[in-house]
Amino acid sequence: MIETYTVEPDLVQMRTTRRGWPSSCNVYLIRDGRRAVLVDAGLGVEPDLGHLRSAAGAALAAWGQSLRDIGTIVLTHTHTDHAGGAVAIARETGARVLVPALGMAQACDPARQVHHILPTEVRAEIAAHRDLDVAAHFRAETMPVLFGEAPDVAFDTVEDGHRFDAGRLRLRAVHTPGHDVGHLVWVDEDAGVAFTGDLLIARGTSLPWYPPNAGGVGGYLESLRRLAALPVRLVCPGHHAISRGNDAYAALVEATIGAIVDRERCIVEALRDAPLSFAALDDLIYGAEIRDVIPWASSVTMAHLRHLEAAGEIVRRPDGLFAGNG
Repeated sequence: MIETYTVEPDLVQMRTTRRGWPSSCNVYLIRDGRRAVLVDAGLGVEPDLGHLRSAAGAALAAWGQSLRDIGTIVLTHTHTDHAGGAVAIARETGARVLVPALGMAQACDPARQVHHILPTEVRAEIAAHRDLDVAAHFRAETMPVLFGEAPDVAFDTVEDGHRFDAGRLRLRAVHTPGHDVGHLVWVDEDAGVAFTGDLLIARGTSLPWYPPNAGGVGGYLESLRRLAALPVRLVCPGHHAISRGNDAYAALVEATIGAIVDRERCIVEALRDAPLSFAALDDLIYGAEIRDVIPWASSVTMAHLRHLEAAGEIVRRPDGLFAGNG
């Protein structure tokens, strides 16, 4: 099921009640005169897609509109829980889709999806999922139609600094890699409204999540610092509830930075006592109950190990164990 929340008179959040993976992202509707704008598109599979259609239809009806009035779908990034429903909704409504340019390859090519979610170097470390067909999983459970398979849909790629008007909101794309290589935050600095995608920590989810090749730990922290400089009073995140107020926004950014820094500190402190395997370090970052459901949780561990190796703080020994460097 999807619950609908009126954020402001011309802005609606549609949030899934499902817990665990696969779980649709938050989808937002913005009233745009006689048209409407959708921010992110959720899963492209049933029953989630049908629930989204129903919720969006009801919200639009309250504005005297229908699904056919959705003119644009704006994506924060192309992970399949955010982009999975884009093709189906675009085909039904005729909407164009604004896609982060650096994320387009993932949305078109299963190999690129796998590369940015569960890279080969991570799969080599987790025997239980070494042969997992991640691409087939995403196809079946989240995104049945890739963007490259939809020549009838109008995709427009956008980059950092792109501007787009959605009703009263004057949105600007801010490139914030880390969670995803092409991740964009869409912000109206005058109105203080930001659609933050999956950049910020979210209660009841595995966020913050980040692989080693989407900006890495350093890229993620830099994105958060860039985000902290924005004058935001209303946070519309990709998962969980909205946050209101500049102080709440600042606290979310700091909490996300803190979570990342704490993970790094945990690894460094553990390696002061003795060399450890990847599996042992993986246990420090996410519990087995999470990794059993989303094996790409282990990508976060690898992101930290690569960051610490590059900084000269740890080394990998010939026997495969990681150790502190001095």
